Amino acid sequence: MLQIFWGSVFLLFDINVSTYCIDVLPDFIGWILIAFGLKKLSQHSKVFRCVKVIGIFMIAISLLQAVISFMGSENFVYNYISKFYGIENADSAYLFTTVFWGLKMAVLTLAILALFKIRDRISDTQSIKRLAIVWLIVLAIELSTFVYKNLIMCYLPSTIQKAIMQILVVGVIFFKIWFVFSEYKITKDYKPY
Repeated sequence: MLQIFWGSVFLLFDINVSTYCIDVLPDFIGWILIAFGLKKLSQHSKVFRCVKVIGIFMIAISLLQAVISFMGSENFVYNYISKFYGIENADSAYLFTTVFWGLKMAVLTLAILALFKIRDRISDTQSIKRLAIVWLIVLAIELSTFVYKNLIMCYLPSTIQKAIMQILVVGVIFFKIWFVFSEYKITKDYKPY
């Protein structure tokens, strides 16, 4: 269970350095940790076996994304997507990143929903409900940030744009920290046998 906690820290907190977007907390390490944690939990339920397989798939996808993003905007994947869809390389990079973000959020949601299968091994069953609610808030803020940046932002004055973005960023950071803290409490409370 502790591997899932550390894996979510790697997945939820992206710290990029340099112009090549070298991620200090790379997603593929987070997926590896989550896959190991789900492997241990898969002994308890078939649901965890399914999520474990998806987690292993996400390791491969995140490694691919890391390699492609490190190669820059002029690589074969972005060129292929650009030619296939008739869009610019920057748009294909954005499309690829958005699809991966959507996959990451969907798989994390499945993993959190799967945690309801182990509620009998946790003394405080309300903690899993709290974790799910906090995750739904994180997901809602992430989705609203996506919608705001892509659909609404261009119609607002720049001062309002900045204020809304600051509120969304502070909100998502606060709830991600709360989520990780709640997950840590569940990890400490979990009794494997």
